[in-house]
Amino acid sequence: MASEKWSKFFDFSFADKNRVNGCCKLCQKNYKDRRGTYSNFIKHLKRIHPNEYERIVSSDAAYLSEEENVFSNDRTTADLGNIKYKQNQFILSITKNLIIKCGLPFNFVEHASFRDFLKDCHLKFEPVSSRKLKRAVIPLLKNNVLKTIHEALNNINHLTLTVDGWCDRRCRSFLGVTCHFIDSKMIPQAYLIDFLRFRSPHYGESILRLTEDVLNRFNVKEKVFKIITDNASSMINAYKFGLFTDEEDDAFDYQTHSISNTNSLPDDYDGKLYLIFYHIQFAESELQ
Repeated sequence: MASEKWSKFFDFSFADKNRVNGCCKLCQKNYKDRRGTYSNFIKHLKRIHPNEYERIVSSDAAYLSEEENVFSNDRTTADLGNIKYKQNQFILSITKNLIIKCGLPFNFVEHASFRDFLKDCHLKFEPVSSRKLKRAVIPLLKNNVLKTIHEALNNINHLTLTVDGWCDRRCRSFLGVTCHFIDSKMIPQAYLIDFLRFRSPHYGESILRLTEDVLNRFNVKEKVFKIITDNASSMINAYKFGLFTDEEDDAFDYQTHSISNTNSLPDDYDGKLYLIFYHIQFAESELQ
């Protein structure tokens, strides 16, 4: 239990209905936090007693490394009757269905009411911390998804990219890169291959560099057939000389233009066709 782990360094007592008082056994300082939450106590330990904090962190890291083989969907390699396995599958379901799909914050798993709900559902459930979800479960799920995307992209020869930028409520900029292709079963597939923090300046060179980094990481630069963006000047400048393809496709005659029709080709042109693609209205609906 989390309370048992931190009780090695704090004497806990109830301050009121929803708050807990903790007296540090090392320096006798008192701190308060919500019931079922230990963030204030952890901060104190990290700042004032770093050696003890590192000891707890290192023990958690060893524990999580032993559990990595359990945080998976491979039920054939685990004992279904094992309590630890069921516990981890429960945590995995919380992460996938509530945090990822429903968009709930990480710290909701530390809320006292949610933990009371889990006790009603699973009497032997051990509370999980948001820190464990961030450092163990989410990275593992991310690696599994990236592995699936890599395997899918290795089995195709051509794909189309869509690149677009967004700003959140705090005016932070991001760049999203999605790929679209038809698999061997003739089924359209779409993957979000990266969602990058896009820092200023928002020049075309920056967009091109980020795009190339993503394509090189997935080793698909030579497979890109079309790039679809909006008509922002930075997007147009980013792909002014495009990503090359081996043959011209005349099937897409919407509002795409070849660079050969608008600008002169570079001096080191090697015979491959350089393409530039402007804004296609309702491009996303066309792809879907």
